[in-house]
Amino acid sequence: MHLTVLMLACTTSPDSGEPPDTGVPVDPDAPVVESASVTCYFHTTGDTFIQWNGTATVSDQQGLGTIEALGRVDVSDAGGSIGTVALACADGSCATSWQADDLDVECDAVAVPTYDFAFVVVDIDGHESAPLVASAEKTADQ
Repeated sequence: MHLTVLMLACTTSPDSGEPPDTGVPVDPDAPVVESASVTCYFHTTGDTFIQWNGTATVSDQQGLGTIEALGRVDVSDAGGSIGTVALACADGSCATSWQADDLDVECDAVAVPTYDFAFVVVDIDGHESAPLVASAEKTADQ
């Protein structure tokens, strides 16, 4: 998997940082997604396309070495789930990238605020973090 992280044209507004209240208790042995951000920009060098990038910082009370190398970002909007992208993690940092056409997720001032990006990681014992939801905000084209 090739990950390119270029934070250029959009800023993010992570939600409160609190896991959503699903009524299900959070697993005390699960890793935690501490922060997450999502950006997008219009790539114009060579082929033109919309590039999305996501980053997260994670922790685990058992140590960073217990977090699996692959997590996920579940993308949704008011209509429900749009899709999932892989999240590569190492040493407490995670990153992902995809082109808009991969999930049909647009990067424009009207559409961007309607998407939610739920970051989830898993530890080697199979404990899954509570999702941390971040929302992107379109600021400019590049």
